[in-house]
Amino acid sequence: MIPLLLLLLLFSYLSAQTGSTGIPPNEAKTLGTYVPEDITLVDAQGKEFKLGDLKGKPIIISPIYTTCKSACPLITKSLKEVIPKVGKPGEDFWVLTFTFDPKDTLENIKEYQERYRIDGKGWKVVMGKTKEDLFRLIDAIDFRFMTVENEYIHPNLVVVLSPELQIKDYLYGVSYDRLELINALRLARGEIALPEGFRSYLFIIGMVGFVGTSVYLLYLINRILQKRKKLA
Repeated sequence: MIPLLLLLLLFSYLSAQTGSTGIPPNEAKTLGTYVPEDITLVDAQGKEFKLGDLKGKPIIISPIYTTCKSACPLITKSLKEVIPKVGKPGEDFWVLTFTFDPKDTLENIKEYQERYRIDGKGWKVVMGKTKEDLFRLIDAIDFRFMTVENEYIHPNLVVVLSPELQIKDYLYGVSYDRLELINALRLARGEIALPEGFRSYLFIIGMVGFVGTSVYLLYLINRILQKRKKLA
C-alpha cells in the first residue's frame, strides 16, 4: 500500500510541475543543444523558410495542433495575453506556433492564425514542409506525443531558443507568467536570470519539501491504521 501511495504522490507532484498530460522533455539531454537550422517550415501564407533564417533573435516555439479543443487553445490565448507585455514579436524575438500534427494542412494553419488573430509576421503559425522536417524539430526539442482515439496526448509547454538556435528553457503548463517569460528570454540572450543559476537548487528544494510532506502523510496513515487495529 505504501509504495503505491508514494507512486501516486510522485505522479501528482510531477504533473503539477509540468502542467502536462504527456511525458515532458528530458531537459538533461536537450538544454544547451542546438536545433538544426536547415529545418524547413511553411507559414500560413504558404511561404517557406529555414529555421536558420530567424537567427539573431530569441525564438519562442509553441507546439500545438490546430484541431485541439483543450490545452492548445489555452496555450495560445495565454501567449496572446503575455507576449505584448514582454516585447514585440519580430523586433525583440520571434514566436512560432508550430503544429506537430502530420495531418494538419496549409488551410488548417491559416484558419488557426485567423482564429487567434496572429499577425503572421513576427509571430507565425507554421508547419513542417515535410514529415521529416516536422519530426526533426520535435525530436530536437524532445517533444513526445501519442494518439488516443483521434486525440493527441502531449506535454503542454513552450520552448525558448537563443538567437543561435540553442535550447535555453522550457515553460510548462497552459498559462504563462510575464516574469517567467522575461527570465526565459534573458536566458536566451545570455543574461543572468534566476532559473539558470538556481534551477537545480530550486528542484532539490521542491523535492525535499515533497519528500517531507510524503513522509508526514505516511506517518499519519500508519497511525490511523494502528489505531484501527487496536480497536479491532
